[in-house]
Amino acid sequence: MNRIYLLLFSFLIIIIFQIPIVKKKVIEISNNIKTDIIDLKTYITSKMNYFSNQQKLIDKLKNENNKLKLKIANLSTLIAPCKDLKEFKFVKDTNLVFVKTISYAAIPDFTQIYINYNKPITIPKGLVYNNFAAGVVVKNYGKYSLALLNSNKKVSYSVIIGDKEIPGIFKGDVYKVEYIKKFAPIKIGDIVKTSGLDGIFYKGLLVGKVIKINQKKLYQEAVIKPFFNKYTPDYFYVVEKNDTIKKTGGKNGDKTN
Repeated sequence: MNRIYLLLFSFLIIIIFQIPIVKKKVIEISNNIKTDIIDLKTYITSKMNYFSNQQKLIDKLKNENNKLKLKIANLSTLIAPCKDLKEFKFVKDTNLVFVKTISYAAIPDFTQIYINYNKPITIPKGLVYNNFAAGVVVKNYGKYSLALLNSNKKVSYSVIIGDKEIPGIFKGDVYKVEYIKKFAPIKIGDIVKTSGLDGIFYKGLLVGKVIKINQKKLYQEAVIKPFFNKYTPDYFYVVEKNDTIKKTGGKNGDKTN
């Protein structure tokens, strides 16, 4: 019995759907549903593409940000030494070679540095900072060389003291001028300069000022306050040729206080 009702109901539905107005409405509803489904699918696809593109953009920005951070880090490395340039005086002189500090040579000894000087060294060469004698370059290792600052005990070079140019030998670390003639007229306040006679520096670079005089049995000894006292300079000049007439600082370089 139920089967018969079901068949009759189905037959009735078929007949109803064949009525033109009903058929038209059903088709219209069906098309609307299809359109809504397509629109929904398009919307979902566009949103998925949008979020996918956003993620790609985020990843791209992250990569660019990381690259910028790396560039900033590299620039910081390059810029950091430039702080020394505001005090460093550039000189055009064929006898001088501009060099840059590479690193300390033997930490915790801050008196030895490597510089980017790549020429053979047969005798020590003078290391110049502005118009100051800063140390000596003692050995070449191909693309770089070892330099000893005035604060190193192995540094020594010939100097002259005061207006009368009394000769002596500067000793690093202790900042003394030794082997001064016993009765030579030196006094506290005298300016010590390079003599240029040892082939290391040219004549006239500022070394220091006499602050104490010690009398020894055979000679005098002058304790000096050095003009160059930096421990982390980034730029120097190396004296390639000894020209006793040349000076590096001009009026500004002759500062003695």
